[in-house]
Amino acid sequence: MNLFIVFGSLFLVWMVLDWIKRKEHFVWLLIMFFLFPVGALAYFFFVKSKAPNPATPSGNLGIFNSPPQTKEIDTQETLQLKDMIGKFNKPYHHQELGLLYFEEKKYELAIPALKEACTRDPELIDAQYGLAKSYYALQRYTEAAEILENLVKENKKHDYGNAIFGLAECYRLSGEDDKALEAYEMVIKSYHFFKAYYHYAWLLDKRGKKQEAIDTMKSLIGSSKDLPDYKLEKERHWIEEAYKFLRKNGIELA
Repeated sequence: MNLFIVFGSLFLVWMVLDWIKRKEHFVWLLIMFFLFPVGALAYFFFVKSKAPNPATPSGNLGIFNSPPQTKEIDTQETLQLKDMIGKFNKPYHHQELGLLYFEEKKYELAIPALKEACTRDPELIDAQYGLAKSYYALQRYTEAAEILENLVKENKKHDYGNAIFGLAECYRLSGEDDKALEAYEMVIKSYHFFKAYYHYAWLLDKRGKKQEAIDTMKSLIGSSKDLPDYKLEKERHWIEEAYKFLRKNGIELA
């Protein structure tokens, strides 16, 4: 009997966490607690099992190389979410639909769903971040920067530093060099993103700060010496670009 209570309690905690994330109706919380453990089972079968699992955006904002896709071809997951939106119209469901479209590189379709989620519930951080990344993928850098500015104000470490790195990229690509320099400086103080080092140095050089740019490129190359092979391969492009920059400025490293 004690074992049954333990497993029932763990299952209840799992369902409550899911209830919090999905922002389901408060009645479900009452059902789960007052009809323990049958209420938790009912929530599992009538809510959790009928909705797709959350789709979380991943990776940093500088990796979009594939062209966006705009043709809407419904999958089972998108159909389920559209059905949930039709029945309940919750911000969470709009968020998950937008994130699914984002993962499928259907950025034009992702944006309306994610904007709706953000409008209905400004605390949906995943929706905000997915919206910023969708704008970025469509080269709408100013709009992406506006969202990322707010995210970074709340948490400078969001997505392990990729949010502030994405903000720096947006500033650079939209021609706001001063803001980009400031953002890149914040990135390289805490993270070893070689692309950030390179573009920070490039902007310094553009500002006429040649020696600072050279020192930053040297720092980039120096940091690469102790990288494991898999990481070295990933960063090889930026290391080679740093060598090219130094050779162009008459500096040869052993």
